[in-house]
Amino acid sequence: MKKRLVMLLAGLLTVLSMGFGLAQFSDVPAGHWAKEAVEALAAKGLVIGFPDGTFRGNESLTRYQAALIIYRLLQQIEGELKAKGESPTMQAMSSEDLEALKNAVQELAAELAALGVRVSALEDSAATKEDIARLEAMIQELKAQPAPEPGMDAAALQDLADRVEAASIAADTALAQAQQLAEQLDALAQDVEGVKGDLASLQTQVEANAQAIQALNELAVLLNQDVLSLQDRVTALEKGLADLQGIDFEQFASKEDVAAVQEFAAALRSDLVGLSEKVSKLEGTVGDLSGKVSKLERNAFTISGSLSLGFGAFAGSGGANNNFDIDRVFSSNFSTGDGNGNGLVVDEADLGKNAEGETTATLSLTLKTNALDAKSSPGGYNAYPGLVQFSITGSWTNPSGGSNATAGPNLVVDTVATTLAVAKDQSLSFSFGRSVKTKFSEYVFDNDGVSYGHGLVATYKPGVLGATVTGVYASKLGANGDNLYARGAGLALSPMQGFSLRGAVVQQGTDILGGGGMPVTVYGVGADLALGSVALSGEYFSSDAAANANGYYVKAKAGVGPITVEGNYRSIGAGVTFANMLSYDADPANSANAAPFHADQQGYGAKATVSLGAITLGGFYDTYTGTGARTAYGAEAGLKFGAFSLSGYYRVVDAGNDGTPNDSAAKETAASNSYVSSGSDYTQYGAKLSHDGKAEGALIKGLNLTASYDVRPQFAPGARTDIAVYGDFSLSLGILKATLLGRYHSQDVAGAPASSYTTIKYGVKAETEALAIPLKPSLFGEYVARSTDGGTADNAEAKYAVGLKLNEFLFPNSSFEAKYGSYTASNVNAILVGNAEKAWDPSVDHLYDDRVNASGVNGSVTGFYLSWSYWDLVMSYADFVVDNNGNPEYGRGFKISYKVNF
Repeated sequence: MKKRLVMLLAGLLTVLSMGFGLAQFSDVPAGHWAKEAVEALAAKGLVIGFPDGTFRGNESLTRYQAALIIYRLLQQIEGELKAKGESPTMQAMSSEDLEALKNAVQELAAELAALGVRVSALEDSAATKEDIARLEAMIQELKAQPAPEPGMDAAALQDLADRVEAASIAADTALAQAQQLAEQLDALAQDVEGVKGDLASLQTQVEANAQAIQALNELAVLLNQDVLSLQDRVTALEKGLADLQGIDFEQFASKEDVAAVQEFAAALRSDLVGLSEKVSKLEGTVGDLSGKVSKLERNAFTISGSLSLGFGAFAGSGGANNNFDIDRVFSSNFSTGDGNGNGLVVDEADLGKNAEGETTATLSLTLKTNALDAKSSPGGYNAYPGLVQFSITGSWTNPSGGSNATAGPNLVVDTVATTLAVAKDQSLSFSFGRSVKTKFSEYVFDNDGVSYGHGLVATYKPGVLGATVTGVYASKLGANGDNLYARGAGLALSPMQGFSLRGAVVQQGTDILGGGGMPVTVYGVGADLALGSVALSGEYFSSDAAANANGYYVKAKAGVGPITVEGNYRSIGAGVTFANMLSYDADPANSANAAPFHADQQGYGAKATVSLGAITLGGFYDTYTGTGARTAYGAEAGLKFGAFSLSGYYRVVDAGNDGTPNDSAAKETAASNSYVSSGSDYTQYGAKLSHDGKAEGALIKGLNLTASYDVRPQFAPGARTDIAVYGDFSLSLGILKATLLGRYHSQDVAGAPASSYTTIKYGVKAETEALAIPLKPSLFGEYVARSTDGGTADNAEAKYAVGLKLNEFLFPNSSFEAKYGSYTASNVNAILVGNAEKAWDPSVDHLYDDRVNASGVNGSVTGFYLSWSYWDLVMSYADFVVDNNGNPEYGRGFKISYKVNF
């Protein structure tokens, strides 16, 4: 095998050392060792040389030149085989021959690497013929010198002898190296001669079919790189040993050897070409699919919703006044959720009713689109990319109320939006449906938080002066019987960056055009200007719905380095209400957003802030007349270091502007007034120190701790001092996760013990991960309580709950859960339901009832809960007893529910 590999290498070097030429080449010497091979290849048409008639045998062969030579050779071989009636593909090659070929190629790679090492050794150790000749000349020169005359200096004679001896040694060394090189070259020639006998069998093996070539493709590429590298190194060696050019290297490989190697290389390169073509086709296919996917995504519909099936049977004390909530004890499948939308679940009853078993089914769907492409109809002559976007929601409940009652699907079209490209840089957009959400200004038709009703909003951008024209037409709250309609238009201009103007007019009335009896017309104008760090804004607005339903304001803000200053001046009429301004975001019932200043006030205010690294300083002053007239001013300071923050404040409120600080009523907000007010709530001062357990430099990770001190000196009936320390701590201990909670709060009212009280609140809750034992059980438990010692009444709340969950109950995806718990309270507002959800909030005193230092009712809610789940199927049973201020109540329930979200 070693001889066979050496033969292949010699053949490859012979072929790859060739250039292109004609039958006679001007640069091929007559006695060159490769002349016969060059002329033979030229005669067969495999090489044709360069246009100037040269062969350029000492230049490197490029991959393109090699591919051309191999291609011509394969064409000739294929023609000869077809002429003989033989198959040129050799597809009948056996699997044993293929395996042998793979092994041979692998061994060839190893032999090539070994040969590279040998060539490197020759390059490093060989002495050139010039070196030998130069040493021999030196020796002869020394020998030819005349004998020393008598009396010559002995030292000079010794030096001459040493020089002769050194020259002799150097010559002997050079001759030995030359002899070693000659022996190595002879060994290489013998190896090459020995491989000729195996050439025929190797030629048969290298005729691989397409599949075998593909499998060996990667390895062949690496071998080809090794061969090219060795070619460069051999060429360099040839230049160093110019006297060896006369050696006939043809003895190392015959023409048949070269043909066999060329055929092998051609097969490998042919497979590379085929693979490249397949990759190109695949890239084209992927590009086409990418375009189709983008189009599908742009026109995609999104369908989401849920399917709920349930069966419920309930037994209890009966009566609407006897139903009670169990969410205060623990979470369960019987929770009715936040049915009234106030953010609480504990204020709605879950058990206690009597209800015969009934099955319900509810299907809810929401269909949304991206911007859909569209065509005109009829004809389809015009195409509109990204024209329409809409959403539709629907629900179907059976029964809808009462036994055997049915109801058809209730489909609701929320919004449909479309945008037309009118011309270059111009667009026209429409949005219509149940949600007409738009806003002209803070006081004119401000309905972007809540919908005004059903209708249409159109927006046109002409592409000049940054203009936007908006039109609106809507029926107030849809078909609710009030027959109120609104129509309006607004124009906004932004002719330059940082500067904008706006104006709008809206009319509401009882006919379909917005007029009719008792119409209301609202209009307003405004402007905004930003110049670097300075910003100005203002607005004027008016309504004919009532006297003084108008007003204006101006706001300014500027920043210089660490200093920020803000100011305002406003004059708001007493008739500025959400109904008169058609701005239903300001309705307290909607809890949306509100304008900056409340009605019936004239005043001004200023605020300044200075930030000096970790220190922040600030102050404010605000005064106004009218309803709730007051003057408020104060100063604040803050310091942040690591996870700690320290703040202090001093605020004064002068209600009525009589020059006397007092304890004003609570600040008006959107929940208590149409528009928010300005200033502070009370005359007070205090400080607060906090530690953030989530901060990067937390002293104790997971520990949130706050200490506060607050004094309201004008509080009636006496100065009130509040001291509070509270926090929570979360930690993980292996499979256990736990949270600790604590709070201490003292309120002391000077001279009024009845208004003073102290609250202590504490709790702990823990749960484990699923244990790696049969049934994979997990445990949880919690206990939290508060005790208020008041001058008027003592209040107390406490709840505990424990539970066990088998996360793999009987078979996979099946779980079983059991819970037991109780909630007890004294002197609270109610036992059946709660009015707060602050059990695990350390910043407040209470759990589920906010009564403090006042008398109330006593009682408890106690029960257990069992639940089995399999995927989305849940079967639950609950049994509770209630002590409602001495009156016993009870409630039981069995429920099967199945819900799938999609």
